[in-house]
Amino acid sequence: MTPTRELVFSFPATTDSISEARHLVMSEAETLPFTAHELDDINLAVSEVFTNLVQHASGYRIRGVCIAHPRALEICFDVDAALAGHLDKTSLPAITAFSGRGIPLLHMLMPTVEIIRHEDGSSRLRLVKPVAGEDARDETHPGG
Repeated sequence: MTPTRELVFSFPATTDSISEARHLVMSEAETLPFTAHELDDINLAVSEVFTNLVQHASGYRIRGVCIAHPRALEICFDVDAALAGHLDKTSLPAITAFSGRGIPLLHMLMPTVEIIRHEDGSSRLRLVKPVAGEDARDETHPGG
């Protein structure tokens, strides 16, 4: 069985970091047998998260971890208390609204979208994408 690989990341919250972060995550995703469509989903999900964090995180560092499991990719983003409130939206806004589609979009792209709240007000946004043909359950946790 292929071992799990874990890559911890930290990027400044700038537009220059978006492509760097996407490249880092995609280099891990491409080591797994994802279809082209699944790779597109991961690419779009990572771009969406980083773009939104950069938009709302002036002076902040975007931290997290990318974990390549044998049959799934797990991406976690650590979000400080000032940004955690932006994670609450799960339904699409009105068609004329300028923003508010990020979290609902993530739910369409990634079978597991989990927001883990911490006592200090910070949160962890956890995304998991299983390889095609795999059960959409979260296989990265015991009892998935």
